Amino acid sequence: MSAMSRRTVLQGAAGLGATGLMAGAAGAGAATAALPDFTDARTVLRTHVKMVGSLGREVVHSFMRLNIYADLGEGNFVPCFTMNNILVDYWEPQGDDTHEMRKYEVGYYTKFDSQEPLEAFENPVTGKTEAIHHFRLGPVPRVYSPEGVIAMGYNPKLLPIEVIGDRVLLATQSIENRPDMIRPGETMYTNSFMTMSATLADVANPKVLSAPVHLQLQNKNRWAPWMGMGDRPGGTVARGYGAKIRGLDDLPAGVAAGARRFVPEIFETATWTEFLFEDSEYLKQRDGAAAGGSGG
Repeated sequence: MSAMSRRTVLQGAAGLGATGLMAGAAGAGAATAALPDFTDARTVLRTHVKMVGSLGREVVHSFMRLNIYADLGEGNFVPCFTMNNILVDYWEPQGDDTHEMRKYEVGYYTKFDSQEPLEAFENPVTGKTEAIHHFRLGPVPRVYSPEGVIAMGYNPKLLPIEVIGDRVLLATQSIENRPDMIRPGETMYTNSFMTMSATLADVANPKVLSAPVHLQLQNKNRWAPWMGMGDRPGGTVARGYGAKIRGLDDLPAGVAAGARRFVPEIFETATWTEFLFEDSEYLKQRDGAAAGGSGG
């Protein structure tokens, strides 16, 4: 990946969000070492990059399962569907503890807590059946440096690193808002929380450039526009879990076949250059359908 300026990172589709720090690829073996000084800013930065991605030049893959619920503002959450979420991130060091990343992310929906793909969404709240709009995002640039994280759209805040037993836990949070492109004049609120966990031995070992991590995600978002919820109060709550994987060949059984059917772009990141974003893609699909339906 060619070097890109911080100015470039903030240009392009400004205001369009990424979904948090969900990257992955299995790292090398580890050896035990002294406890890193997690009060040192450079050590924290290197640990952050090693856990979310890689200190080296490599492609990092991750996979997560997200169970998604309807939160109506009162009563229990209502299970809706599950997402198979796949990320491919290109990492490249730029010197002086500066690292650039280019992110590609997709997700396709299955029946709740199942690997059976959704052909249509039978909304348990409205009783209506809606067409599925699968998730695509990328390429999204990001820079990690001693000056901070420079991201397109949301910029997750790094919380203090914790060591519990023989594991290092790194948590981020995004409590942010931006104009809602689906509903002009309104504000879209996002509350997203990611926790990464790696062994202390891997984090402390300088030979490990990309630490194998376990991933956990929780978020609260507005209704996806294709769900057919209209102006109903509430939104979706997601509970996700996953890990870095060595490559797309290591996706769980059946997931790759579903991804090739619904979101094949993730297998073509070397030639994926046009920026895609869930909301803008939905608007193009909706407007195209409306234009086709006007006939005449």
